[in-house]
Amino acid sequence: MFHSSSFGLEYGDDAASTPLARPFGTSVTGGLAAWNPADERSFGDLMPALFLASDLFAATYLRGARAGCRRVNPLVPSAAVACEGPWLDQGDLDVYLACVSLALRQGARTSRLRCHVEEAARLAGMGGRTGAVRFANRLKRLHEARMEYGDDRFAAQVQLLSSVVHDVASGGLRIDFGHEFFDALRLSSGTARFIADRAALGRDALGKWLLGVVWTLRDTCLIDLQRLRALAANDKGRDIQQLLQEFARRGYIRDMVTRSDGMVIVRPGRLAGQGSVCGGSEGRTSPVCHLLT
Repeated sequence: MFHSSSFGLEYGDDAASTPLARPFGTSVTGGLAAWNPADERSFGDLMPALFLASDLFAATYLRGARAGCRRVNPLVPSAAVACEGPWLDQGDLDVYLACVSLALRQGARTSRLRCHVEEAARLAGMGGRTGAVRFANRLKRLHEARMEYGDDRFAAQVQLLSSVVHDVASGGLRIDFGHEFFDALRLSSGTARFIADRAALGRDALGKWLLGVVWTLRDTCLIDLQRLRALAANDKGRDIQQLLQEFARRGYIRDMVTRSDGMVIVRPGRLAGQGSVCGGSEGRTSPVCHLLT
């Protein structure tokens, strides 16, 4: 669940001034639990939803660098996420997904990418003379960010990028992805289509963020349009319903109903990824997601 404010965050605050308590813990009572690879895979399936249906990447292009420890507010119930380092935004996600897209095109079976910085920068929408420099700076931010996430059993410490080697003379890049998030995206259904559709939105930060949410949906979601519009600080007249209708036309939403109170009920469509926002599993009834309610 999201906090009562827009993700519970005020971007003008000094994040470093607020110590971050460990967001989750693990304890086993009654002896040691057996290590089950199936449980680990199920936990890994949460990765796209934890990082795309949350405020890890802010629903905007932030102005000015901010850093520190902060809680990340995901839609996934019974999961906790925290981030230390730069506060990431949709520009950072543009860069990360451009690299993932290149790796998928190369048929990557490992979490490593070799490419030219200008090729990757163009794919991320960063052309021109300064595009490669801006792209490299974003890679540094992605590498510096550290995440902790977990549920009532697993606890993990991860990086989006574990290492970045840039041959400044030739422009070559060698990028080693953090295994967990990269593998979850690589194995998810429709990742390449999602990245391409997201890139087609251009500089529409809110649209990109919301597409990440609906792509990871697995269960019915209740959306508060008024509070969602508050995320688009520079676009107060944004027609969120039109945006959702476009996602429905593209197959990410099966159907949507506007209630008398203005709330919108959304159900995921055929292009939904494998990440489970509400923890939907066969044989188990999941609660309705509440997005910004």
